[in-house]
Amino acid sequence: MPTIAITGASGQLGQLVTRLLAAQGVREVRLGSRNPEGLDAHGYATLHADFDDFSSLEALFQDADVALLISSNGDPETRQRQHRTAIDAAKAAKVKRVVFTSFTNPTPATRFPLAAANEDSESYLVASGLDYTILRNNQYLENLEATLAQSKQNDTLFIPGVAGKVAYISREDIAEVIAAVLTGEGHEGKTYELTGDEAVSIVELAALLTEARGRRVTAVDAPPADFGNILGGFGLEPFLVDALLGMYAASDAGEYASVSGDVARILGRKPAGAAGYVRGFV
Repeated sequence: MPTIAITGASGQLGQLVTRLLAAQGVREVRLGSRNPEGLDAHGYATLHADFDDFSSLEALFQDADVALLISSNGDPETRQRQHRTAIDAAKAAKVKRVVFTSFTNPTPATRFPLAAANEDSESYLVASGLDYTILRNNQYLENLEATLAQSKQNDTLFIPGVAGKVAYISREDIAEVIAAVLTGEGHEGKTYELTGDEAVSIVELAALLTEARGRRVTAVDAPPADFGNILGGFGLEPFLVDALLGMYAASDAGEYASVSGDVARILGRKPAGAAGYVRGFV
């Protein structure tokens, strides 16, 4: 089994991956976080690791066979700088391979403002000389949770871009792919598109809920400015509000509609579907 180092191990995705590795009996794992004392470590070693602290990242990566670089949470400029720092630290620590969690469609033409940082990170990683695996994650099914939960009260799905189709994928399925790619062979130099097995629109999800509830559920195309005010009211930073609105615009434009078979090829099964997830909110 390889020695694995994980950045961002305290986040939801990092914790899921950690749990899966522990369940699989993977023994040599180091978990990095700015606040390692709060980690559910499953018996693994924990280290302080900060994307803005090169030496802490180098210590996390030291002698690791594989490093999982989970995309950071900052604004585009911060992400770009932090990802480059992490890649440089991995190279200095002589990591054999870096697995990087990116986004679907990381191109300059996208409407999603955080994608440019990940485009830079992908290019920088490829040019680093390190072995790499890039995982381009489509939107999480869990991104729909708040909207679906609210619809129980008003039978309305109020969100921008309701007509655009998205190949949603669950965070659990992405974590399972990551665990497989971290521990498996033959993933060097690969870029995988992690999507669900179908693309659906919010309009179609409203129809599913209508059938399941036995009463009409309506998809309402929320004006971006109004929805941005709602997001801001939750205390989200302005750059994150802009990013989410950009993601909805990209969804509406069909940027996340492509379906890949990569998840099924890696896991040997289909990913969880949007229909089953949505029916959990009847």
